[in-house]
Amino acid sequence: MKKNKFDLWIGGINLFNCILFIASWFAIFGATFTTRMAMFYYLFAWAGVIINAIAVVQAHNLKISLVGPILGVIGNALYGFTAALALPAVIINIVSAFFIFMQHDNKKKE
Repeated sequence: MKKNKFDLWIGGINLFNCILFIASWFAIFGATFTTRMAMFYYLFAWAGVIINAIAVVQAHNLKISLVGPILGVIGNALYGFTAALALPAVIINIVSAFFIFMQHDNKKKE
């Protein structure tokens, strides 16, 4: 079975982003949400988009499942566009990390 050597790191980054996105709620509701803090959360969200996009390309080249990295791109992009979508982003990132940790070969027969 082929496996991307960065799967563990990418799944961990997605779970770390979930923790950050949840923490951002407390910063927003606590009225301490400053521009500098917002940039910190958005930086991690867009870094997650870039890392998961790289994972999509690597998974395609290795002919392994693309579900996890694609969900990772979607989940991080949701938060990157607006923090109001933090709950769907957290849910999608958890599912994404699950699929990334469970990486398997494509079922297509070529």
